[in-house]
Amino acid sequence: TTRRTLKTTGSFRVTRMVRACRQASSIWVLGCCILVQCNAYTFPLLMSDTAQKFDGGLSLHLNRRQALQAGAILGGMAFNVPAEAFENRIGELNPNLKGKPYGAYTPVPKGVGIGDSLKGCPSTEEDLARPPPNCFSSTVSKQDSEHYLPAFEFAGSREKAMADLLSAVQAYPPGQSNVDGGGWKVISKKENFLYVQFESEKIGYLDDLEFLIDESESTKTKVLTRSASRAGFLDFAVNAKRINWFVDYLEKRGDWKVTRITEENHPDYFRQNEF
Repeated sequence: TTRRTLKTTGSFRVTRMVRACRQASSIWVLGCCILVQCNAYTFPLLMSDTAQKFDGGLSLHLNRRQALQAGAILGGMAFNVPAEAFENRIGELNPNLKGKPYGAYTPVPKGVGIGDSLKGCPSTEEDLARPPPNCFSSTVSKQDSEHYLPAFEFAGSREKAMADLLSAVQAYPPGQSNVDGGGWKVISKKENFLYVQFESEKIGYLDDLEFLIDESESTKTKVLTRSASRAGFLDFAVNAKRINWFVDYLEKRGDWKVTRITEENHPDYFRQNEF
């Protein structure tokens, strides 16, 4: 047996003796240990693939509801279900997922992919004491500096702007900067809107990226942009790395005014996502 400790955000600490998870068949055990395997992979609901390997014990901060959700989700994964991974992924899913990425269990968030507006981030849409640092959007207030992303500006026509954005998506290499190894897929493409889903490599977390032409601008082409994680709290800089890749690509095309996500303009985001 292997001793693992699960810390909760409540007033108690639970220590369990759990068998090596490759031999575990109990849904309760899987939920309790959050899929701690012999090879030290973890399946934390609050973490991304960039923080999956641990050599020592596992310490996660989960409340009771999240622990129960973990058990329910992992219980569903114990069965052989159809594969739903993206075709351009570069690595293999964790074998315990039986070919079904975690993202298959996370529905498209309300307001995402509709094509006529962009969501903000949880910091502006929910009354959260500690907004998650895993989202950037051009539609949040500038006062919310940790989530605000200035709209991309293009000196040419809207048609050329959308053509450049589509070219950028098609050129995006899964696994760049060690993110999005699960590949990507264009979900919706319109004359003024582009919606792409990205998947992490080992677990298959889904993130959403949207580009929307700002129709209120008549003198120049502005592209509202949103990149956000669906699950968890931290994103370990995945969204920043994704946005910055597109910034670099568009800058090389010329006629684009774009802003990188840096420690200078988003210090708290990088501080929280250090690991």
